[in-house]
This record gives sequence, structure tokens and C-alpha cells, in this order.
Amino acid sequence: MKSQVNALLHVLLGICKDVQVAYPAYKEVSRDIERLTLICQTRGLGLFTLDLPSLDAMLLHGLEAGRLTLKGPLCHRVSKRVKVPRLFSGLWLRVFDKDACLKSDADATAIFFLRQLTLLGKKIEVGCSFDRREAALENYHGIERQLRNPTLGWEFDELVSVVDDCDISLEQAIADRYQKTLFSEEEEESSCNEGLTRLRLRRMQEVADVVIGSMKFFEPVSLSESLEQESLGIGFKHGPGAVAEKLGQVQKWAFPNWPRKLDEWFPYVFCGKTAGSDRERPSHHEMASRLICVPKTAKGPRIIAAEPTAHQWCQQIIRAFFVEETKRNPLVGSFINFSKQKLSGDLVVQASRDRKLATVDLSDASDRLSCWTVERVFRSNQSVLHALHAARTRLLRDDVSLNPGFLKLKKFASQGTATTFPVQSLVFLCAALAASLPHGRITAQRILALRGKVRVYGDDIILPCTGYEGLVSLLDSLQLKVNVAKSYINGKFRESCGSDAYSGYDVTPVKPKTLVPDGPTSRQAVVDTINNLFVKGLWNASDSLRDLLPLRLQRGIRIVGPCDVGTTGFASYSGSYEHHLTRRWNSSLHRSEVRVWGVKPRTLRSRVEGFEGLLAFFASKHNPEHARDCEHLETRGTRDGFAWEPACTSLGFPN
Repeated sequence: MKSQVNALLHVLLGICKDVQVAYPAYKEVSRDIERLTLICQTRGLGLFTLDLPSLDAMLLHGLEAGRLTLKGPLCHRVSKRVKVPRLFSGLWLRVFDKDACLKSDADATAIFFLRQLTLLGKKIEVGCSFDRREAALENYHGIERQLRNPTLGWEFDELVSVVDDCDISLEQAIADRYQKTLFSEEEEESSCNEGLTRLRLRRMQEVADVVIGSMKFFEPVSLSESLEQESLGIGFKHGPGAVAEKLGQVQKWAFPNWPRKLDEWFPYVFCGKTAGSDRERPSHHEMASRLICVPKTAKGPRIIAAEPTAHQWCQQIIRAFFVEETKRNPLVGSFINFSKQKLSGDLVVQASRDRKLATVDLSDASDRLSCWTVERVFRSNQSVLHALHAARTRLLRDDVSLNPGFLKLKKFASQGTATTFPVQSLVFLCAALAASLPHGRITAQRILALRGKVRVYGDDIILPCTGYEGLVSLLDSLQLKVNVAKSYINGKFRESCGSDAYSGYDVTPVKPKTLVPDGPTSRQAVVDTINNLFVKGLWNASDSLRDLLPLRLQRGIRIVGPCDVGTTGFASYSGSYEHHLTRRWNSSLHRSEVRVWGVKPRTLRSRVEGFEGLLAFFASKHNPEHARDCEHLETRGTRDGFAWEPACTSLGFPN
């Protein structure tokens, strides 16, 4: 832990040097360095993971509100006349005036430096305190208790049949939201709000019926066949993560359980084994998903769930169905792309320049998305709705909190489920479209007119500013919560999908997960961070972090130019360089080679025998021009070291 603190301080001082290079007139940098060094001695890692990130939150609030409000640690102002923080005051005064009001010509470079200085340690992977972990678990259970009960009986093996679409509608949220009061003025105001919210919910329902209704009928066997013809596997697959049964990668192919609920849409004979297999049907027992706390930041853990093997297997083909719909269906693909996050990043830069689009972030999005909401949004495509129900795990086993036990879920799914991300993206898309569309009839043509203005990636939403208020109202009615502190509409700052921009300039900081090269994976992560800092123009910070690598390692890594795509090494704008590497002539391959450091996965090569091996063979993606390997590679950590690789330049053979 101490080495992590020392590394963070060392790199932070390197960033201060970059600030001094960018602003030679900023003479107070040396004082900032002294303050940081002294505070670090008392606060330790908390300075980088909690205290400094609070300054960034204050900065972003000031950019949005137009005025800086000092609160929290490290917020001592310069003086009574200069109302900006003393720490990094020279940078603050390039963004805000002495009265803490936002300047009309705020320096975007100063904003970037402030964000990099304050957020360097925010994402460092450390275990949070016991109290924060328990608070996160209590919040998880508290949200679950507040969610509405579904209407269609998600706790049963089959959903209750819907006779008429009017039986389930988003407008029914009004009854739970508004209650009559004893005071006439409040009653009149409540009635007005109720009517507006009802209209918004009705329009969202109409949008959902058009968008979800435009999707194809979901049939897993035919979809699997079409994917196989395109060399994309069969759609069904096992993920790399843990499963509820705590099985290894090879053991997953045997499917210890296949619940009856799955058989409605995913018959075992067609979806769980290959043709001709003599394997008997597994047990009907339905495992509960398993709650897991994964280290995230010092503020709290990430709470996910490990799904049962059979459920995870079937969830993957539903996810493949949604991915195919983004390619085929313009009503979906015009606003969602699960593989190109950069599309949202491009809109972020545009929105920060013209301020016509708002970026919205949600709090605990997957934990607040209820089955009640999902069954109404997907009511126009019963095949998808029933498939989602069949592959969903009903029970959650909590062994990590102080009060362990089983939980019957009212949320659609926890993080870690293959269908969570695409389903929540579609639900939030329908809400964003409904809030952005002008009054009038909902049609596919009017929805498509919003291309380039609305984009959704998980819980990151971009939409026109005019629809922001309606979106907040809609999501609040559906028991979803907008993170107002991370949603931006008024100022010139926008943030979404890991891209931050101010007035058309990229101000995204580098947020490493580790700076201590104490293992193969961490050493590669440090090299990546060195390159990220270098590309951002933080050359002193990049050199500072590079000094933390063992000298032998530094001398065994290539210098890689911008044109050498796919080659591991230190980034450079001056082209590749290999003179410092040990060279040899390989007489067997007739080529010049260099000895370089690299990281390789430590794999266990094992063969899945019998019909399970045949199933694994078909489930893998492949190139039709090359034969597929029947062996299964299971990753067991990583290893690093030096190896001989072909030289990238014709530098001749050393004497």
C-alpha cells in the first residue's frame, strides 16, 4: 500500500512539472508540490482516492452551475478576496475569477490539468473499508425492497398470458407515484404533474411498442444456425467469468443443471447438446445466482452476480440477438452500437461545443431496472419478452453480507448477466426518444429523424437538451434515478462513455488502476499508463512513471512509432527505435531478431472430450479459411519475460 502511495505521489509531481512547462508564469507550482507532499504523509492513499477526487466533483459542479462552491477537504480558499482553493490556485484562476465565477474564456487546458491532478488515483484498485462495503450491500438490498412487484408473474416457470396490451402499460406507474392530499393547492399541483407524467409515460409506451415491435421474432435455433453460417459460432457460449456452481472452464460444458423454465424457449435437446449426443438430460434443479463483491474503488465495491451455467449459456444468444438487431434494424442501430463506444464520444465533443445535447448518467441503473418496467417496454415483442424471462435467474444467494440468505429478485437482473447491458440500453433508449420527440403521432420516420441527436450506451444517455427534464421525470416514475451530479446540460462540459469534453476540447484524464509494477499484469498496465500519459502530452509524468519500472525492463522494451500498429512498446512520435535492444541473426528463419520483454497468458491446454468437445468446437468463432482447434485453452493468469521477436527495422546485424 505504501509503495502505491509513493508511486502516485511520484507521478503526481511529474504532472506538476508538466503544468510548469505549460504555464511558465505559474510560479506557485513548487508550493503545490510541498503541500501535496505534506498532506500525503498524513492522509496516505486516501489523499488520492477520496480527497483529490472530491475537488474534481467540485470543479465539474462549478462548470455546470457557473460558480464554484467550496466544500469538502482541500478547499481552503486563497484569501477573503480570492475565493478559489489554495491548492492549484494558479490553475483554478484560469477557469474561475477571484469571486469564483466561471470565466467566459475558461482555459480548457487548465481544466484538463486540474482533472488529471485530482483524478490520478480515483480508479486505483484497492479494497474499500468494511463499513463502505456493508453500506453498498445495504443500499443494494434497500433498492430491491423498493421496487414494484411485476405483473406477469416472473416468479413462475411461464409468464402470465397478456390478453390485451392495456393489461400492462407504463401509465400504471401513476397510481403508485401520486396520492391525493388533503390540501387543495397541493392536490391541484399534483393533478397537473400527474397529467404531464401520464402523457410522457404514454408516449414512452408508444415509442417502445414501435422500436421493440420492429425487432424480429426471437427463435434461438434458427438464429444459432444463421450465426454459424457467418462463422460467428452458434450464439450460445460460456463467458470467461465465474458461475454460480463454481465450475472451471472445461467443466461448464457438461451442464450440471438445466431448469424446466429454460425448456420453454431453450430446449436442452436443441440448445444444450449436439445432434447424436447420448448424454442424458441434466437435473431440473435451478441454481440461484451468487452475489459477489468485486474491488472497484475506495468508495465502494462493484456488486455483481455469478449466473448459473445453463442460464449464462442461453443469455449469450439473447445478447447475440440484440447485437444482430443493431446491425439489421435502423430503429435500434441508429442509436445503439454495443461495439463502438467511440460514437458516443464523438457526440460528447460536439455537444460540448454547441451545447445542444445533454449527457445523462444514472445511479445504480441495473439494480433499479425492475421486471415491472421490462415487461411493459417489451410487451410488443412477446418472443423476446418470454426468452428474457426464461433465461433470467429468479433467486439470488447472498453469502457476503452480514445477514446471508436468499433473495427473490424484483429487479430484472444484476450486473454480470449477459442480458443486463442490452436490455437496459433499449429501455433507456425508449425513454430518451420519448422525451426528445416533439408532440404528435409516434412513427418510425419521426424516430429516425433523431439520428445523430440521441445515443445510448448502457446507462450513458445523450439526448437533446429540450428532452432532459422529460427524461428525468420519466425515469423517476419508473423508479430509476438520474445522477444529477454527473449529468450535464447547462455549461460547456459534457461527459459520457469515458469521454470528457469542454467547449469542443478533449479533457479526459488518465485514470490508471495500478502504478506498482509488482507482477506481469501490473507491469503491462504500467506500460499502458506510461503510453496514455505520453499521448496526452504529459511527458514528464510519463517519464516519472517509467522510472518506476525495473531498469532491465526499461532497456528491453521497444520504442514504437505511431505507424507501428499492434506492436508493444513505449509510444513515440519520432518513429520506431530498436538500437538499444540485443540483436541476433536467426539462421534457421533467415531474419534479424531482437530480444524484447512481453506479457503472455499462462494457459492450460486441455481437450474437452466427447460430444461436449463437439459442442465447444461449434461454439467457437472461426475463420472459414483455417481449421478450428478442438482443444480448449483455459487462462490461468499471465507471465512475462524476454523473448526473441522479428526486428521491425532493417538496422543490420551487430558485430
